[in-house]
Amino acid sequence: MAAESMAVGYPVRFDVEYPEGVSRWMFLVRWILAIPQLFIANLLGQLAQLLAFFAFFTVLFTRRYPKGMFTLAVGCLRWQYNVYAYVLFHDAPYPPFSFDADRYPHLAFEVPHREEFNRWLPLVKWLLAVPHYIVVFVLGAVAIPVWLFGVIALLVTGTFPRGAFDFLAGVGRWGARVNAYVYLMVDEYPPFSLKA
Repeated sequence: MAAESMAVGYPVRFDVEYPEGVSRWMFLVRWILAIPQLFIANLLGQLAQLLAFFAFFTVLFTRRYPKGMFTLAVGCLRWQYNVYAYVLFHDAPYPPFSFDADRYPHLAFEVPHREEFNRWLPLVKWLLAVPHYIVVFVLGAVAIPVWLFGVIALLVTGTFPRGAFDFLAGVGRWGARVNAYVYLMVDEYPPFSLKA
């Protein structure tokens, strides 16, 4: 199972297990196998955005994010991250068609539901997140050649380099924290960190 870690004081948990014993050639077909999952993940990403839109009004007027909506939004993001972990790193098992936590042993994404939120933060979270989006964009651009290096190293050595993996997992973690913040799941400002 992924490491049981969380940034000190930050409520979003995102951990990816290091891929041991990965097939050298499986990455060539994983993205093909994942096409149905990628299609669903795209739709669920749009659903998470729609839920954030409705949450904007519920938080603004009631200071609450209805638990059912919240659980569905977290499940949508978890499903996406499970699929991305499969495509980028893990041969097996195929990601589950499920919102549930702990159904895909290689990735952990958790956001605890809280009873009340800051009523006014939804009005400015998108603006406060701009510096994070800039950093995540730059890190994403760097992540492409790092992933390609990892794939080449995997082909040659049979192992995905740990440093490249840690960087890519950190970029995913940063993006997951920013998404949870902008989708109104947490009030705490995300840390500027790749670390868990």
